[in-house]
Amino acid sequence: MFRKLIVGLLAATMIGCAAVPESLRTDSENPITDVTALSDPAGQELGLAVRLGGVIAAVDNGEHQTRLEIVAMPIGRDAKPKLGSKTQRRFVAYVDGFLEPMEYHPGRLISVAGQVDGEEEGRVGEYQYRFPVVAASGTQLWQVKQEVWIDDFDRFRSCVGLYCSPSLINSGFSRAEVRERVTK
Repeated sequence: MFRKLIVGLLAATMIGCAAVPESLRTDSENPITDVTALSDPAGQELGLAVRLGGVIAAVDNGEHQTRLEIVAMPIGRDAKPKLGSKTQRRFVAYVDGFLEPMEYHPGRLISVAGQVDGEEEGRVGEYQYRFPVVAASGTQLWQVKQEVWIDDFDRFRSCVGLYCSPSLINSGFSRAEVRERVTK
């Protein structure tokens, strides 16, 4: 009974956390969320809504806009980059105005929403690279937090109903692990 209550509360909390932040909302109900679709001619149609995420590789502030080079990663329904997933190809997002390089620095997790705005030639090191371009209407920076998860339920497995003694409850070991979670 206690486990069902915990699982129910955890599920309700996770459903509430699956919402896309306001800054990443688009006019489209189904924006492109996979950067590899931008390699397909159908995905290169100018003006298509996109929501992509990944790791910032480079930041360049221009006179009126900022160029972000991002190494794409798969994102979840909440638009957060999925930790531990394989990186995909790179893309460029142009954001109107100035972005502080100390905040938007290489290695930081980010998601962007906007529209497909063509492609541009560039380089990654000495390698010639063709970047899909996104005209970003919104950005969201993410943090990686480490949490310690402790599982004390193992202590009660040998304990059933009224047949629990304090020695059974207090004996045994807890399991603990460190997990990383993406948050705002």
